Amino acid sequence: MNFSKRYVIWFLMIIILFLSVFRFFICSAKKTAIEETLPIAEQIIEEFTITETHEGKLEMILKAESAIVNESENIAHLKLPVIKFYDKGSYISTFVAESADINMDTYDIKGNGKCTVNSANNEYLQTESLIYNAKEELIYSNNNVKITRPSGTVCGTSFRSDTKLDKIVIKNQRILID
Repeated sequence: MNFSKRYVIWFLMIIILFLSVFRFFICSAKKTAIEETLPIAEQIIEEFTITETHEGKLEMILKAESAIVNESENIAHLKLPVIKFYDKGSYISTFVAESADINMDTYDIKGNGKCTVNSANNEYLQTESLIYNAKEELIYSNNNVKITRPSGTVCGTSFRSDTKLDKIVIKNQRILID
């Protein structure tokens, strides 16, 4: 009987050793899979300023708290952007939004959340989800808009304008006089 107990003990020890070796190889294989790095299609930029000029004249200054650049979609997602527009070096307006998306191909900008535009002529525009078309140099929104001028306040259901706020078309407008 002692002889068979020894075989059982040896047999159990061999099984335990086999399971330990097997477990070691399985765990090391899992570690290799976990340690693989996946390709990242995004870049993060914090506290930056971009200046655009044309023939030596200032055209635009863009500042933002941060940006996430998605290279696969060619879009930059900005947090708290401030965009100053210039016409041949002369300041014309400032566009501020809670966040914005910039199409890196067309440079069109979609402001999200509360958006404001302050012009050099002391005009103040407020709306939600403002869009800037870079090719046409136009801003517009299909949301309610409020424009405050020294002469009074104009409200409407949507608008389209140049960046100077000189040529504004407001739909369903009403004028508020103090």
